[in-house]
Amino acid sequence: MTTRTIQIFNQSGFAKSYVLFMQPPQTGSTPVFTNAWVTFDSITSGGFDSVAYDDSVYAYWGTSDTLAPGTVVSSGGVALVDLSKSDRVSFAGSPPTGFGAVTQGQGSAGSFSIVAGADFTPASGFVFGWAKAATSPVPVPVATTSALPNAVFTFMPTSQVFVAEYSSVSGQVIDVTEISNAAEVDFTGKPQTTATVIQRADGTFVVDYT
Repeated sequence: MTTRTIQIFNQSGFAKSYVLFMQPPQTGSTPVFTNAWVTFDSITSGGFDSVAYDDSVYAYWGTSDTLAPGTVVSSGGVALVDLSKSDRVSFAGSPPTGFGAVTQGQGSAGSFSIVAGADFTPASGFVFGWAKAATSPVPVPVATTSALPNAVFTFMPTSQVFVAEYSSVSGQVIDVTEISNAAEVDFTGKPQTTATVIQRADGTFVVDYT
């Protein structure tokens, strides 16, 4: 499995905080919220930091009374899924709450599905989505949506990563409409495995692949 690295190099002239996030996946349920995946707090001008990650994707469930910008989604559980097999995993809302066995699905390649049972209500506050590990072995939700009983949620995760100047914490729902200046990191079709994102003095970003 390929390991990729994203480096952040601040040459703006000021200390800056950055967030890495992914575009919400295609799904049949709406709305889908974007969560902060990796955050870097107050990198000084001339400073840099990095994160390494692989291709692993996890189905995610959690709980949250509300799901809106500012909400931090952190608790819950995950199940490793294989997108090439269109894996599907069942979810039980009654104790023991969580995912069941992962099985091969029948959906489109590049997707996975969460199959919700009938043992909870929308008021239970469950959320579904997908997650990735990075700075911690514990995967972080990168996209979430409110869960409904007796429904199948199919996600098609994207691989593009966006880097923006933004103050947040991992797992927090962010309002991407507030972000007008972001760098896109996309390793698709590239032999390189490291992307260096540089913020220049004029505030713009440039991405260099090595």
